Amino acid sequence: MSQSLLRFAPVLISAALIAGCTSADPRAVLSPGATGQQATDVAVVQGACPEVLLREGTAYYTTYAKGGDGDPAKVIHQASISDTTRQCRISGDQLVITVVVTGRVVGGPQAKSGEVNLPLRVVALDGETVLYSELQKQPVMMSVGGPAQQFIYTNASVTFPAGASRTAKLYAGFDPGPYNTP
Repeated sequence: MSQSLLRFAPVLISAALIAGCTSADPRAVLSPGATGQQATDVAVVQGACPEVLLREGTAYYTTYAKGGDGDPAKVIHQASISDTTRQCRISGDQLVITVVVTGRVVGGPQAKSGEVNLPLRVVALDGETVLYSELQKQPVMMSVGGPAQQFIYTNASVTFPAGASRTAKLYAGFDPGPYNTP
C-alpha cells in the first residue's frame, strides 16, 4: 500500500463507523443496501412536491353571534392562517403528502371561554378533477380576555396518484362546510 493511502485509512474507517452509528441497521456499515428490508416509501424532492396555496377568501375565518353577520360588535372570534408547508413521499404509485397549516385565533367582543373548532379543508386538484378533499375541525382552546391562541393543523393523509403530481394544485384554507362535500 502506498503511504498516502495508509495515512487516510483511519479517516475512512472512522467515517464508516460513524455512518454505522447513525444507521438504524448496523449491517449497513459492512454491506450498505443489504438491510434485509425493502424501502416502500421514497422521499420526494421539495421542488417536485406541490406547493400549498391559499384561495382568495380562505385565509381568514370569522364567526359572529346569531344575527350579527358583518357586525364588528358581534364577532365571537377571528382566525387567520399565517403559514403553510408540506412534505411529500412516494408510496407505491401514490404521492402521500403531509400538509401543515399554522395560524392564530383571537377572541372578539362576543368571545366565550372554551373550545373553538376551526373548519380547515385540504384539496388537491388536477385541473377541474378533485384528487383529494377533506374538511376537518381543528380545536383551539380560548379564554375570554386572553391572548391570541396559535394553532397547528396537520393532515398526513393527503394521497393521490403520483403521476398527477406534476400538474396538481394543493390548496388549504378555512371552509365553513358543509362537511359532507368534496
